[in-house]
Amino acid sequence: MSKGRKGFSSLELLSAFTLLMTVMASTVPLYVSHNRLLSESRRERLALEELANIAERIKAHPSDEFVSFINSLAPSQIATKHLPGVVLKAKSSQTSLGWRVVLEIYWKSVGRKNNPLRLAVWLPAPQPSFGDTP
Repeated sequence: MSKGRKGFSSLELLSAFTLLMTVMASTVPLYVSHNRLLSESRRERLALEELANIAERIKAHPSDEFVSFINSLAPSQIATKHLPGVVLKAKSSQTSLGWRVVLEIYWKSVGRKNNPLRLAVWLPAPQPSFGDTP
């Protein structure tokens, strides 16, 4: 601005507006990407908590009803509400050390079906009892 003039010229306003729009155009995609990553992170945390809760329920369940309990597992209401299209799977196998249960969860998200979250639970084999000890 010159000494005798008050206010801004059209060229100054246009250059300030152009600079502001350039900054906004570069920061808005970063903000949107950050929000997507944050919501996906919340979903992953919820899914891991769901797997941990189910693992604790499996360990606390009586061993004589173990297989039927594994086959009847389903996601909780909270997981169903917050994870769109959630699918929970459990695979069990018996080894010489005991039962190995692999819990798997995925939901409708880009690339999630090919990369589900997994948690393995080991249940030790019951030890044979040899009678009462003195």
